[in-house]
Formats: sequence, C-alpha cells, structure tokens
Amino acid sequence: MQEFRPENYLPDSNLWEEGKKTSAFKTPIFELVSVPKVSPDKTISGNFFKVESKDWVNVIALTSDENVILIDQYRHGMHSYCLEIPGGIAEKNSILESAQAELREETGFVSDDWEYLGKVSANPAFMNNWCHTYIARNVYPHPGGQDLDESEQIEVYQYPLNKIPEILEKNILHHAMVVAAFGLFFLKYGAKKK
Repeated sequence: MQEFRPENYLPDSNLWEEGKKTSAFKTPIFELVSVPKVSPDKTISGNFFKVESKDWVNVIALTSDENVILIDQYRHGMHSYCLEIPGGIAEKNSILESAQAELREETGFVSDDWEYLGKVSANPAFMNNWCHTYIARNVYPHPGGQDLDESEQIEVYQYPLNKIPEILEKNILHHAMVVAAFGLFFLKYGAKKK
C-alpha cells in the first residue's frame, strides 16, 4: 500500500484508450453509450457503457433570517415524494444562469447574492456529468411566482438552516446530490447550533 499524496495526484494521466462510442439508447435527459476501451497495460479490454448527460445544478437558497427554501416533488424513480433543494439540468448559457432559472422556476424566489460552492461527480462509475452547487442568499419572492414545467408539481417550504443536519440524519433529505450540496456547505461554513 502506498501513502496518498494529494500534490502528486494526476487523475487525467495514463488513461485507458478509447475507441469510437456508439449510442445504445437516447432520451431527452440522457444518452446511454457504449465505448470500446483498453487499459494502459493492455490486459483489459471490452465495451463499457456510460450515461452521458448535461451537468446539473443545485441551489441552497437562504432567506435573510437563515431559513432554507426546500421543495417537495414526486420522483418517478423512487415512486415517492422527495424533499430537496431547487435544481435541475444546466440548460442555460452558463451554470449560474441555470441555477438562477431553477430557483425562480421551481420556487418563485430570486436572489441578487450568489456564491459558487463547488461541484461533485454524480456517479463516475458510469456517468460523465457534474452537479454544481450555488448558494443564493437573501432570497425574496418574484412577483411572477413559480414557473413550473408542465410535468412538475412542486410544494415550497422554509426550514431553519441550523436544523438541516437533523433531517439529513433522519433521511428526510436523502437525494444524494442534495446531501452532497449540504456536505459542501457545512464543510465551508460549519453547522451553527441555535
């Protein structure tokens, strides 16, 4: 076993050789592709599958009195409602514009104070995209309210920021990208107790 040294870590060196990818299945939100690959030492080869998708965005939206804006919506994958933070596919000209649009459309709130918090890979074993998280501070209602897609039904809630760890522990907030977003937030700012 070797000692890990972050300063020497080069994740993009000595990569596997890739052949031409072919599409196996395409949907409006992702494409499943097959890619022939060979390991650097030539001992492993085969067709490997990956899901290609645009990047995603998440928004930790904070009111002036330190409440978090949460959304609740039905999720088809889990066949259940899921408490989350606003977010979605990054479809605008920039990641920030996408985050601003998701906050406005899903919650009816806007902000003039944005901070990029960081990104995480959704599942690098078979996915190629990143999920970016922004903090939107001092959010306030937009006169137009929500602007939902025709397939969305979203309830909007406020919840104290200092109580978020409790609902994370209870798996009330369980969406992996939401948990990761709050992980980034609390790593940077800590968990304030009141």
